[in-house]
Amino acid sequence: MPAGNRYRSATWALWVSRALAAVLLGVGFVAASHAAEVTILAQESWIEDGRQATIGQVSSRRVGQFDPTTENAIYAVGPESTLWLRLKLQATRAESPNWALDIPVPLIDYVVLYQQDADGKWQSQSAGDNLPVSAWQRPGRYPSFDLALPAGTPRTVYLQLRHSDPIGFPLRLGPAAAQEQTRQVEYLVLGAILGTLVLLTVWCLIQGGIHRDAAYAWYAAYAATMTLTMATVTGISAHLLWNESPRWADAAQGVLPVLLAGVNVLFLRHLCGTAARNPRVGHAAMALGVVILALGFVFLAVDSRTQTNIVAFSLIASPVISFVMAALAWRRHDVVGGWVILAYIPLATTAIVAVLRLHGWVAASWLTLDASAAASAAAVPLLLLALNARSRDRHAVKTRVNKVTEQDALTGLLSATAMERQLKVAVSGAIMRRQAAAVVVVEIVNLEHIREFHGDAMAEQCVLRAAIKLHRVVRDSDPAGRIATGRFALIFEGVSSRDEVQERMVRLVASGLVPARGAKVEVPLRFHAACLLLSEKILTTELILRDLTRVLAAMSPRTRRPVRFLEVPHERHRPPRPPHAGPDSVTQPALLDPLRRLGKGGEG
Repeated sequence: MPAGNRYRSATWALWVSRALAAVLLGVGFVAASHAAEVTILAQESWIEDGRQATIGQVSSRRVGQFDPTTENAIYAVGPESTLWLRLKLQATRAESPNWALDIPVPLIDYVVLYQQDADGKWQSQSAGDNLPVSAWQRPGRYPSFDLALPAGTPRTVYLQLRHSDPIGFPLRLGPAAAQEQTRQVEYLVLGAILGTLVLLTVWCLIQGGIHRDAAYAWYAAYAATMTLTMATVTGISAHLLWNESPRWADAAQGVLPVLLAGVNVLFLRHLCGTAARNPRVGHAAMALGVVILALGFVFLAVDSRTQTNIVAFSLIASPVISFVMAALAWRRHDVVGGWVILAYIPLATTAIVAVLRLHGWVAASWLTLDASAAASAAAVPLLLLALNARSRDRHAVKTRVNKVTEQDALTGLLSATAMERQLKVAVSGAIMRRQAAAVVVVEIVNLEHIREFHGDAMAEQCVLRAAIKLHRVVRDSDPAGRIATGRFALIFEGVSSRDEVQERMVRLVASGLVPARGAKVEVPLRFHAACLLLSEKILTTELILRDLTRVLAAMSPRTRRPVRFLEVPHERHRPPRPPHAGPDSVTQPALLDPLRRLGKGGEG
């Protein structure tokens, strides 16, 4: 790929990633502005060692166990503990009677909002991965609850939350209509990202079928896994695909990222060509990719702590080996390595942030979750550019190999096998579409004589001279090949007249008799040509070559009629030759005149 195109592609990808980041930041800003319309007067937390406490017990007897907490706090919850949050809220605007509280974290296992009604009874709304999304108060990507906040009057609400590992999360409060609009904008951005990934996947499947390139199939598998994983991490899959399966909705948050990490290692191993150029690293990458995939399949059979360790290992090991393979490719001046490094910087960053959040070192937020989708949207097109560069290199090598196998090594013309295929195409066109074409077999009749008296080197030079002369009578689009040592086959496409074929062959015969300029030894080339018009007679490829070869064999080496056509049954009767003329005498003045004229000058 030219440097200018690489620069433009990289610039385009950079601007796309910046635009997506700007949109996501804009969504966060809008959410923050809505949250400012509800004031959190107090926020306290208590972690219950167990799961037995009820809202009645917590709101009466456990009040003294609550401690003040901050918005970005990380709560040390686990499989057998429960987090209780007590929030004292006050609406700052009286015009909006309907309010909403969102927890924009799709991976929370279980969360319940408790608030009192007008009679003082506690009303609950439930959400989380342990419940079917269809049973939520407001089905969506993440928990969202309705709030009743009278203007100017503080209200106390409780959140009961369970999760398998330490977690911190933001609270987004605001008017219900504004919160709904924010959720729709988020769906718009994520839908555009996932739609782009789906289109790239389908396009690569089509390209793989057209070019029969397994690299595009690997990319399609990688992009499809990436799309499904991003849809799962952002909560779209749980909302729209498996909203009736809470067990899988919870497990998919870990299974799919692990499987993606394994597919990523195997895909980059193939893309970077690591196995061929760095066998040890290639074997290590293969083993690591298979191990990560195996861990993904046993994910559901282990306990929650082991699941956390599996996800952390996969999300760290995959970027590390990816950067190693990309660096090795870049070190050998392979442009694919540069594209991979550029693509995996944002992905590796989001993976590290995910591991930090998994161990409770940073709080979960829309930036740590939805940013992975933006990183994927920027990385997948860059990897596609790397794939195109690799595929282009492989096709160039394949083209060079095809040229070696389909071209005659001495003359550069088509080989005998390739010429037979071209002849089959011409015959098929004449049969199916009535396309006109002429087939000519040309032979250097004095080649063995040249070899005997002047040696093999001179014979090969004469074959090269013959190939040059053939190029003067055929067009660039006309197939020409060497089918034997001193025998050539030509196809004149679109020719249906004997006169046109004979005129070209007369020029070829005449040019062979003209000595080469500056040659110390004058070695003429005596050409004989056997011709067939497919508009007159259609035969199979084998029969055409056999019959034209027989016509050449029937000619005398000293014949004065070196251009002959294969006789056909419906050919009109020609005027009889004069009695004194022999069988090889020339009856066409058009053949003698060019020979006499060209015989007087030098070879052009």
